[in-house]
Amino acid sequence: MSVSTPPEHHMTLNRLATIARLVAGAAHEVNNALQVIGGSAELLQNRTDLPEPVQKTLSRIRDQAARAASAMTGVVALSRAQPEGGTYLVDMCDVANRAVDLRRYSIGRADLTVQLDVAPEPQLVNGHRLHLLQAVLNMIQNAEQALAPRRAGRIRVEVVEEGDHVALRVSDDGPGVPSADRDNIFLPFFTSRPRPESTGLGLPVAREIAQAHRGSLELEPAAVGASFRLRVPKAPSRT
Repeated sequence: MSVSTPPEHHMTLNRLATIARLVAGAAHEVNNALQVIGGSAELLQNRTDLPEPVQKTLSRIRDQAARAASAMTGVVALSRAQPEGGTYLVDMCDVANRAVDLRRYSIGRADLTVQLDVAPEPQLVNGHRLHLLQAVLNMIQNAEQALAPRRAGRIRVEVVEEGDHVALRVSDDGPGVPSADRDNIFLPFFTSRPRPESTGLGLPVAREIAQAHRGSLELEPAAVGASFRLRVPKAPSRT
């Protein structure tokens, strides 16, 4: 069922959509150039007559081109975080289930476990299912990266009703977020993890999506590990 966007938001949404298209177009062009750079370096590496220092330089060129291309992918995702037009009824329990299913193989390969706890009744919000799914996937992947160094640990994904909001929480029993990083983790391109494994765009994109849905994404206090809570207003009752 479609829900029209309030009139006062149309102008803002249209401006954001225009900016998003411009940013996505520029990022696409940069990404094409990076693919050519990386591909050319790979072709040169296939030659057997190049000295070792040159081979090492070509490897660095390929690695940095791949890192930059990954960052450009994140920029495109960030530019497209704002919803356009109408929104639809979305069950956050279904979103959580789908996100866990999509990441289950990767979680298993890393010797991690995942626990899914959702409310017994559908938790409906007005939004865009794919955008919200992307936000939750980013949150889960962030937990995976936090646990990756020790290749062990547990991720919990929970959906609960909180008054007039629906809360989706992703927590882990990893090392947690250092106090020095807590003010920076939602800044684009900030990361305390090795690149290119982390581009520093997962959490910023997830927060942009939450805010575009008139919600929030916050780091919660946790006795062990880290806990991130995405809150979105519940859809009005239609009874």
